[in-house]
Amino acid sequence: MNRRELLEWVSRGLATAVAMVVGLPGVNYFLGGTQQKRSSESQFTRLLKVKDLVPGRLTMVPVMGQKVDAWIQSDQQTIGRVWLVREADSSSETGSAKQTVRALSSICPHMGCQVQVQTGGKSFVCPCHRASFGVAGQRLSGPKNGDRNIAPRDLDELECRLVRDDETGDNWVEVKYEKFKIGLDRRVVGA
Repeated sequence: MNRRELLEWVSRGLATAVAMVVGLPGVNYFLGGTQQKRSSESQFTRLLKVKDLVPGRLTMVPVMGQKVDAWIQSDQQTIGRVWLVREADSSSETGSAKQTVRALSSICPHMGCQVQVQTGGKSFVCPCHRASFGVAGQRLSGPKNGDRNIAPRDLDELECRLVRDDETGDNWVEVKYEKFKIGLDRRVVGA
């Protein structure tokens, strides 16, 4: 092997190393968006005290958690919002066998807009396409002459539980926050 061939091999090796250093993170970036990391255990997020919920009133609460965007990881960011309603017939704050708090996703299952409370607080409406939902999240017919509701399914109900804090004795609402695919007539996790 002469000097010229040696220099060609060295330059090819350096070019390959540079291509790998530049190319591998790019490939990881594109493939990283298609791979979802799911934990096997359910993650409940503590939202607020049960006594802070007025029975029968709809309350929107932000869900705080870890947000990952490409290579940036941020702790305690708003990852979503839920509507909470404490059932009016419950007079106890104890976490009895009967669940007294319902949690609904604030995302319309039609196009992903955030639903708002209608005047009077007895139903929800999507500001994008006027789909309407009852307090329990069920689809309602349209506002004029029973028009068809454009939403493909009811609002998504989230798993909710009441827990007692041993130190303070307060009862807290915890929600398992999940995002569901929009535009489908059934719930599929993974927005």
